Amino acid sequence: MKTVKAVVITILTTALTITMLQGCSEQDKKSKTVASQKAAEQQGDVVEQVTIEDILPESATTSYNCDDSSGMTADKRFWCLGLKAWSQSEHFDEGSSARDEFINAWKLGALDAQQARDPAIENLQTRPLAAAGYESGYVSVLDAIGIVEYECSEGEETDNEYRDRWCEAANAYNSSRLGSPANAVLRGTYINGYMSGRAIALTLPTSMESLFGGESTPQEGAKKAIDEPDSDTPKSIQVFYRGFNDGFQAMIDTVRESVNQVMEQMQGMPGMDGMPPGMEGMPGMDGMMPPPGMMDPMAPPMPGQ
Repeated sequence: MKTVKAVVITILTTALTITMLQGCSEQDKKSKTVASQKAAEQQGDVVEQVTIEDILPESATTSYNCDDSSGMTADKRFWCLGLKAWSQSEHFDEGSSARDEFINAWKLGALDAQQARDPAIENLQTRPLAAAGYESGYVSVLDAIGIVEYECSEGEETDNEYRDRWCEAANAYNSSRLGSPANAVLRGTYINGYMSGRAIALTLPTSMESLFGGESTPQEGAKKAIDEPDSDTPKSIQVFYRGFNDGFQAMIDTVRESVNQVMEQMQGMPGMDGMPPGMEGMPGMDGMMPPPGMMDPMAPPMPGQ
């Protein structure tokens, strides 16, 4: 009797989880293909990266009095931020020419990060001073926009759930080929989308029939998980959308696997070939147990498919 009660509780818990999942409105596959191709084309565009020649100007670099806040143009603001980074670096006091090289590299690193471009630090390895300035500028933008970073080891689980899901999303980004693994800006955008997709997957209600039956067409008026962006939207939006869909699918797959495991365990229990005793008359439980074979595969509608 206790076993049956435990099974009933398990089923009810599973049912509650499933009813929270929404197979969202299926987007037109052709539109999704166009958007994906657009993102790939943008990633494949040949973009000139920073080189040593960009950092070492032929003429002397303009200097500013950063103690004077008047006439704070964009160039002066950037130069003064670079000067502050220079004064805090290990290369401080190496002379004005070294200072100018560092600041020029710092400005280009910050600009690349602001534009979500892949870091070009490998092009500067022959000039450690320029490499240090460029990296400092790039990282300054990451710090300003609050990019979170974790060290991830493959297959490692910790007591930090957010960190583990972040690493899961980071691995998905690296496999997506949307950008360089070193591009922390695009990766952070993808991860934000991935995390959002995982969370939204548990907030949209869906019918048991849709989940069990694998309906490919969403119900009329079903709430969408996310609007598909136009094909000409900026790459950052395309990357967020891709991350959202990947995270949404990952959560669906996780719940589907858990439900299938519970159902398989129940079908193998003596006397559990059908509905457990006492549950047949419960409101909303009609059709709770699907016919054999219907659970494989379970495929609720997904956004963008």
